[in-house]
Amino acid sequence: MIEMGQEQAEELMGDLAAKISKRWKGMVDQTRFMRELKEGKLKRESIKLFYQNWGAFVPVINSVYTAVFYKHLWFFVKNVDLMEVYTEKVLDEFGHPKPPGHIQILIGTGNALGLTAEEVLLSPMLPKARALPDFHRTLLVDGLIQEYWFSVLWEGAFGESCLDWFKALTLHYGLTTEQASYFSKHHEADTMDHLDRKAHGAVTKTVLARLLQQGIYERPGYSMEYCALTPVDLVALMMDEVYKTTH
Repeated sequence: MIEMGQEQAEELMGDLAAKISKRWKGMVDQTRFMRELKEGKLKRESIKLFYQNWGAFVPVINSVYTAVFYKHLWFFVKNVDLMEVYTEKVLDEFGHPKPPGHIQILIGTGNALGLTAEEVLLSPMLPKARALPDFHRTLLVDGLIQEYWFSVLWEGAFGESCLDWFKALTLHYGLTTEQASYFSKHHEADTMDHLDRKAHGAVTKTVLARLLQQGIYERPGYSMEYCALTPVDLVALMMDEVYKTTH
């Protein structure tokens, strides 16, 4: 069993966050997709196709949040104080600015890119893009509790990347601040406290710190670091596949 004190657990969270950030900068930011997006040289066709695949991913990962609450209910009833921070995160995803929450913002930015709601939410995903939601689903269904929670630590890095998206879309692709709000809102929600709620990344760290204090077991092949870093690689894989398909 791996068991840590609070200070040691928080130090581990900091180390993993740094590794995720380094991996994101080395993998995602170095894709031709992201380099050209930030320079304003990426085809609109590539942006739209990525957004269609991302739009199919978002309802899945948001729904996983609610499934996690049921699957890990034994942990939350044992740690009732964590119910507050976690349900606030779910409320943010499904209730802000009003129900059904961030899906509305997702559709709005998709409309600004020339996509209908159906194209954003119902387009079949590219095979390599599907790897990202399937990884999270697999850990939820088949994995140990901490495996899923480590796998969503990348929200902080994604939130930082959303600022690059927002700047690129408003500077190079003609979207207004409001039209690009899916990315500005997620930069805010994932990286900073807002609406009197913890940043989404901070919620995950809070849950993981408690898990580590109470003790976890690791499956062979599913270490903390593997679960935390793999989604970063899968985001890069999605971008590479979108770029390849549109060039």
